[in-house]
Amino acid sequence: MQLGDTDFQERLVTALNEDDGFVLETHWYDGSILLEADSQRCWLKIYRGKVIDHLPFVPPLGYTFKVSASEEAWSLLISGQRTFTDLATPGSRHFATLEEMEAGGGGDRPPEIAIEGNGFEAGRMHVALLHLASCLKATASVVAV
Repeated sequence: MQLGDTDFQERLVTALNEDDGFVLETHWYDGSILLEADSQRCWLKIYRGKVIDHLPFVPPLGYTFKVSASEEAWSLLISGQRTFTDLATPGSRHFATLEEMEAGGGGDRPPEIAIEGNGFEAGRMHVALLHLASCLKATASVVAV
């Protein structure tokens, strides 16, 4: 994923601003979300349902909350192998049998997508984050073609 690339960010912003679900869920939000993939960053300023600014770095005033993961975890999301909820939820959700679960530590897996910062706002924006993940996936898929 090219999260730090300005062209990628502009396509993502366009996708988010055209996504009716994202617009609806962020209508009463005034804050910023930092997306991070290893060393790549995409800071999004959101106000009244629209992304009004974006940067490939964290500005001096920071962010409301951050969604970060490794390139590998984002690739699992983009490829459709895992959902945002699966990657952001701690525990083991992908064992086919009880034996696999017992051998794998019984659910002690930390989340592969970490959400940090203002937990109240991140929780309030949960459905918006699902729309954001969908837009990220679609934007990355277009770039990959």
